[in-house]
Amino acid sequence: MAKKKRTMDWHDRLWKLARKLPSDFEPYGKRDRDTDCGPDCSCGCRFFLKLEGTLGNDWGVCACPSSPRRGLLTFEHMGCKAFRE
Repeated sequence: MAKKKRTMDWHDRLWKLARKLPSDFEPYGKRDRDTDCGPDCSCGCRFFLKLEGTLGNDWGVCACPSSPRRGLLTFEHMGCKAFRE
């Protein structure tokens, strides 16, 4: 239980650090999944570099040069139109 709590504490901290962009899917940004659908990082984007450990199940850094999220801490469901398998 203590390990799960520590992971949640870090998850909350990362949310405070993560920059939200209008190009992210709602509720993080303004893109609507229904009208502007597409995959997100959780679907296996080759440019999504996962963090180590259990946080890497949800968090990483975008390494896509054409993405508005490039170089940013990214939650796997934020989404981006530059997704590449």
